[in-house]
Amino acid sequence: MKTEVSLNQHIPMRHFFILLGLVALAEMLLMMTVDPMMEASGYPVWIRAMADAGLLAIICVPFMLNFQLRPMQMAYHDPLTGLPNRQLFNDRLAHVLVMAKREQCSFAVIFLDLDNFKPINDRFGHRVGDVVLKLAAVRIESGVRESDTVARLGGDEFAILLADAESTADAERVIRKISEALSRPFEVRGHILELGISAGVAFYPADGVSGMELIDAADDAMYRNKALRKTLEAMPEIALRAR
Repeated sequence: MKTEVSLNQHIPMRHFFILLGLVALAEMLLMMTVDPMMEASGYPVWIRAMADAGLLAIICVPFMLNFQLRPMQMAYHDPLTGLPNRQLFNDRLAHVLVMAKREQCSFAVIFLDLDNFKPINDRFGHRVGDVVLKLAAVRIESGVRESDTVARLGGDEFAILLADAESTADAERVIRKISEALSRPFEVRGHILELGISAGVAFYPADGVSGMELIDAADDAMYRNKALRKTLEAMPEIALRAR
């Protein structure tokens, strides 16, 4: 899905001076190698100048693009997992919302978080926790189509935008696929770690007609499902105590 990205991004000053240094180095190398070789071969000055300019562009343009696009990448993507961040997710949600209103179709927003991630992070530290988040992000993204969007909102919370979901069954199928993927143990630095997920779904227009309404509805549904599951898990213990 294409996303409009603001071009109002500035290269940091240190990157600007690094770029100037690379340009100067490239020009010096050209003057010491290519230019003398072409002069010895009898090429006129204007051809040598064009060759210098062309080679200089080939060397420097990739660095210039990298310095310019890197801040844009960081502004719209989570630095740890590489997934879209909250801002990019909201942009894509707004775009899909416009399309859905125009075509009078439905779509779904899924919120999910990783069960048992906090104990893992507390016990084994942030380094292990970060690796788990990266691996989990890959598995979550493998459960959706290319036309869908998976974003990391922060911590162990993720959001999924299903652009073509028409029914609850569509969203449940995705959640089930992701749940199965995350149910497989993670092996990180010699530790075997297990995760689960809590998920909530909101549909346009049944659960909201704006991006904020859909986000709040999916978030509320996720926490209701999490609380319900904890209640059900505690019921056997309550029954034993009653006896």
